[in-house]
Amino acid sequence: MSAPDIFDELGERDVALFDELPLWSSLAGQLLLEHVPLTARRALDLGCGAGFPLLELAERLGPGARVVGLDPWRLALRRASQKRETWRVPQAAMAAGDGARLPFRESAFDLVVSNLGVNNFADPDAVFAECRRVLRPGGSFVLTSNVTGHMRQLYEVFERVLGADAAALERLRLHVAHRGSPDSIGARLEAVGFRIAASHVREVPMRYASGTALLAHHFVRFGFRPGWEEVAAGSETMARLSAELDRVASEAGELRLTVPLAYIEARRP
Repeated sequence: MSAPDIFDELGERDVALFDELPLWSSLAGQLLLEHVPLTARRALDLGCGAGFPLLELAERLGPGARVVGLDPWRLALRRASQKRETWRVPQAAMAAGDGARLPFRESAFDLVVSNLGVNNFADPDAVFAECRRVLRPGGSFVLTSNVTGHMRQLYEVFERVLGADAAALERLRLHVAHRGSPDSIGARLEAVGFRIAASHVREVPMRYASGTALLAHHFVRFGFRPGWEEVAAGSETMARLSAELDRVASEAGELRLTVPLAYIEARRP
């Protein structure tokens, strides 16, 4: 298989086209918006990207709130700012920064949210500790995450394709194992001083006509294929994976993957 085009996160053209809707960003965000407390007056969206759920949360909290979005991705913040001006959401603001070193004073917020951020944090425990620091006592930290079992149908096929290649199977195991479970994420939050207040889990389907369609999907090309190609360590293995996924889809009438999503709400005592 030919190498996919890679999304250029530093290219203004590509960032201008970036959309949060594909795959489960919007699905996890909807789960967050279904349960997030709406009493906050000062809120932080950690890892806000191009403005979701930052702007939606700001609008739902209303004009009396102040919601700050923080992300190291400056071009995405620029796009979020353009949306804020166009949609007239003056209660939203953006800042560039690192979740492990938040540029805010202690007890600055009533609410901190992070939609699908935990798997992308280099040091989640440091980020969680910082979130606790910037929350007032009684404040809530709400996160959503895809968790253990994510796309398990694909990884079962991947394992079959790798066969007896022990090194590749170990790469696959490590690739899959970095995702936590609701219990393991909750334990990490409690370890830095949070108390778990609520947890909700939902499994959502992702359906494709074939493996070829999955692997050609634009978000999959830049969000997942690079990692899968590292596991495969060769275009021939990726071609076999595509063919086996196509076979599975042909027999079943579709390629159906599932993504378990978790909403976890923790409080600072």
